[in-house]
Amino acid sequence: MAHCFFDTCALKHRYINSPYGAKINRLIGNRRLTSYIADLTILEMPSALGGYCRKEKLTVAYYDLMDRRFMEDVAKERFIVRPTNNKLNVLRARNLLRFGGVIRQRSMGSGDALIATCALDLAHELKERIRFYTADWGLYSTLRLVDAFTAAMDLQYLLPPRIPAVPPTAPHP
Repeated sequence: MAHCFFDTCALKHRYINSPYGAKINRLIGNRRLTSYIADLTILEMPSALGGYCRKEKLTVAYYDLMDRRFMEDVAKERFIVRPTNNKLNVLRARNLLRFGGVIRQRSMGSGDALIATCALDLAHELKERIRFYTADWGLYSTLRLVDAFTAAMDLQYLLPPRIPAVPPTAPHP
């Protein structure tokens, strides 16, 4: 059986009005896949849904509907909730933040790093590669550079790929 781990920013597309929601729904509804989230996602999801409501100028009632759907998925165990609070995950997340945020100058939050290391921990526990879904370019582009993540996880960026800006070339004389 294949295993999929969803970062909060990818999973939120299941609950918001998004063209990527159908893909997430298919994955979570696939009986041949086991879906996972980090326990931190239960705390991050209200923030992600709230940001969407602010951006789209949606009502509290709409927020409550999205949040209720998410919590129903948790209650119905549509995905397995993994703990993030072990010392190894925290240490790995700190190292990932140093590498991605300082050395590679990528935008990355502590929650993103902790969720990614939680997924890595799952892959090691299962002793097989897992698919990790994210919609965070900073996280995705950093994880692609770290052998520990690419060896254990099939990294999936949910949104259209970002093409780095190409500096203009000097005109020819």
